[in-house]
Amino acid sequence: MNSPISHSQMAESKTRCTETLLLSFRGVTFRVLADSADVLALVASYYAGLADAYSSGPCLDIYLSNQSLDTNAVEWAPVKRAKSSPLGLKEAYIDTETGRWIHKVRTGMVMFQSLTEPMVFGDLKGNLPQVVNFINNQFLNHYQRRGYLLGHAAAFSVDGKVIAIAASSGGGKSTLMLRALEVEGTRFLSNDRILFRPKMLGDAARVHVLGLAKHPRVNPGTLINSDRLSSIMPAEERAEFEKLSREDLWDIEQKYDVLIPNVYGDGKSDLDGVLEHLILLDWSLASSEPTALTPIDVDQNPQALDGLRKSPGPFYQDSEGQFPPESTESAEVYRQNLQGVKVWRLSGAVDFDQAIEQLREHGQVL
Repeated sequence: MNSPISHSQMAESKTRCTETLLLSFRGVTFRVLADSADVLALVASYYAGLADAYSSGPCLDIYLSNQSLDTNAVEWAPVKRAKSSPLGLKEAYIDTETGRWIHKVRTGMVMFQSLTEPMVFGDLKGNLPQVVNFINNQFLNHYQRRGYLLGHAAAFSVDGKVIAIAASSGGGKSTLMLRALEVEGTRFLSNDRILFRPKMLGDAARVHVLGLAKHPRVNPGTLINSDRLSSIMPAEERAEFEKLSREDLWDIEQKYDVLIPNVYGDGKSDLDGVLEHLILLDWSLASSEPTALTPIDVDQNPQALDGLRKSPGPFYQDSEGQFPPESTESAEVYRQNLQGVKVWRLSGAVDFDQAIEQLREHGQVL
């Protein structure tokens, strides 16, 4: 058997998806159909404050089914990762004539990626973050097919001017972005992914940037060091984490959602803008040097952009319906798509307060 469900069974599952939700994001509209009103209510609640008002135009149907599938009947190929995880294999896949099946090994969720009717199977309420990620992958696919580059970065905006912050996972980009949201006039744009490309905006060529409609997911250190965010974590957990050293706390991977409207109020998020500044985090907890913001000439040193580069991943499907081999565009391609963007390096000791001051004064970013 080359898929976990037959065509007829899949068609029957779709007929049970009678609950409907429309989601619009900067010119892209999804009609989400589910076999559970409760699931759609959770999805709608998650995207509150992140989605646009509904706009007419092309619409992609996305199906959500609470049906669990037998994954043992399929010979899955593992999705290879740059770094192995102590938790073991995360994803596996199999390609068919009509699309790609992806098995989320740790949760049992199964997803069907196709150009026309992508679908998710499994315990939807218990794995809402994976449902959200699947919907967001359709948004990423849409714009990557139109020439946008995928970047590994957090981002915020000030009056339409976007500042992106790039670093490897655990480098502090989300924490710095959330600190920036404390500044008057700033708006959340993205936590971990951006899409960007040069285009004509008005009468000038600028770099257009899109954020991803996903609330920040942060580690404990981000929460306990913020008066505004500390209450997100249960008090008993916070008390245990507060006992840890700064170094030990930095290394912990345990995610908490920061729901932007709940924490910062309405009107505090955006989805696109003009990319004006890119901050590359190159700081360290072990450094004794002062936190410093300095300009970088990426025309002379495109490799400095390595932290921004990001593979499209196993869900990316091109406009012909093909799944290209996983690879990342070169640093030179990223440089070419950042013409006119001011690039900065933030180095020295990790100090978020000092970083904000540097962005305000030296960089004149805020």
